[in-house]
Amino acid sequence: MEMQHHIRLSPDHLVGNEGIGRYVLLPGDPSRAERIAQQFERLEVRENPRGFHAYLGKLPAPGGTAAVDVLAIPTGIGSASTEVVVHELLACGARRLVRVGSCGTSTPSIRPGQVIIATGAVRDEATTYSYAPEGFPAVAHPTVVAALTEGAQRAGLAEETFRGLCHSKASLYGREFGHGPAGERNLEYVAWLRRCGVIASEMEASALFVLATAAEQEVVSVAGSAGSAECQAGAVLAVFARDDSHMKFDAEAARLAEERAIGIALEGVRVWAEKDRDVS
Repeated sequence: MEMQHHIRLSPDHLVGNEGIGRYVLLPGDPSRAERIAQQFERLEVRENPRGFHAYLGKLPAPGGTAAVDVLAIPTGIGSASTEVVVHELLACGARRLVRVGSCGTSTPSIRPGQVIIATGAVRDEATTYSYAPEGFPAVAHPTVVAALTEGAQRAGLAEETFRGLCHSKASLYGREFGHGPAGERNLEYVAWLRRCGVIASEMEASALFVLATAAEQEVVSVAGSAGSAECQAGAVLAVFARDDSHMKFDAEAARLAEERAIGIALEGVRVWAEKDRDVS
């Protein structure tokens, strides 16, 4: 089967879970992909000269149920890098994808060390406009949001987890932190989003959501027919810092947030797989 140029994977590598394909975990940070893979059994590592190291394995499931075929692969930083990885994964047949990322927040009730499940994203980047017009929404699939929510409950982290909209930006220092000649205007924009109820700021979710939604797929009824062909994507975000911290954050809070986000993502994948098996 044809090997994809950047991720160096073929459709054979995405086969699993009785035709649904592998559940793909997408951190931005390559080291986070390695930490996720520490939870896998029968691990196979495919090294990549671009840093897109792929970790294939099985996620053990409790109660004697079937283990879940999984893949962890980093996307790098930003929507352009994410587009390359996600596009090639979709070309290989991936239909179940979840970002395991990090974010900042300006919401007073949310603290560094906690976790956000993204329900949708503001498309404040240019990449997705090559796929969908202005006004097209970037939304997480409701099945994935529900699975991650239940995953947080199973992990005992419901009190530390929030759901809401995130801001996916193309510029970190200019847009979020107000550096450069347009700094004041950018900070006003971010404050406007906050007043609209956006609770997180990050750089990759909108690309994942738009590409997954726009992927060729069968029409799926509410009852779930043809569900195995539908592309579903979501995101769980570790809260590393306050948006006004200018990248100054507590390393222990960041470590805790990442640990929690990984735990929620893995439990969410287990829940997700259970729901897919019930539909099939």
